[in-house]
Parts: sequence; C-alpha cells; structure tokens
Amino acid sequence: MSAEVLTGATARRRPVFVQLVVFASVGAAFNVLYGLLYLVLREQLSAQPANALALILSTIAGTFGHRYITFGVRGTDRTVRHQALGLALLGFSLAVTAGSLWLLDTLVAQPSRLQEVVVLIAANLGTGLVRFFVFRVAMIGRRDYEARV
Repeated sequence: MSAEVLTGATARRRPVFVQLVVFASVGAAFNVLYGLLYLVLREQLSAQPANALALILSTIAGTFGHRYITFGVRGTDRTVRHQALGLALLGFSLAVTAGSLWLLDTLVAQPSRLQEVVVLIAANLGTGLVRFFVFRVAMIGRRDYEARV
C-alpha cells in the first residue's frame, strides 16, 4: 500500500461500499475491545456497571477509530461533536436493542437464547447501518460528498 492510500482525503473519497466494509471491520475490532474491557471491569464491578463503562469507553475509542480509519478525519476539529454523536448513537442502539428484546419477549412466551441472539444481531445490523450513514454525513459532510458527484 502506498502512503497516498492512507491519507485522510483518500479515505474520504472511498466508495460508500468500501467505507461500509471498513466501518464494519473497525466496529468489529472495537467490539472485541468492548468484550475485553467488560471482562476486566467485571472483576471489580457488577455486571451492569461493567457493561455500561465498557460500552462507553469502547464507543469513545471506536469513534476515534472511525474518524481516523473509516472516514479519514485528522486533527481535533469537531472531535467533541463527533464523540457526542457517537454516544447519542450508542443510546439509540441501546434503545433499539432493548426494544427488540422487549418485542420478542412480548411475542414469544419463553424465547430461547438463540432467538434473543438472532434478534440482537438483526437489531445491531440495522443500528450499525444507521450509525454508518449518520457518521458518514457528520464526518465527511454533504458538501464534500456533493463536490465529488
């Protein structure tokens, strides 16, 4: 890979599908970080606080990762705005996944763990797409996109 491929401008000019694949890859890496943080924090905290703290920390780290790797955003410009957006989207994702589990529990008397996991995966795929497109607009901007079209 040449140095040009790694520049912020090049990352911003990637086709949407390529950005989506990179976004999913970066997201997967930060999900691993989330799991590891949870396990470490769970040694000292109960499940809910460990989960919340691991989610918040991995979301902050993941937002930095998406800024830099997926969307090629360099420097500190709009960092606070992007982090606030990442945390708001985390709240959105939590609401959708919790609502999905509630709906499953309402529709199925005794849902199996497999059913729960399938519902959570589907909900997370949907919210992941929303996160991608919201981040894409926030980090690349409509003007940059329209200038290239």
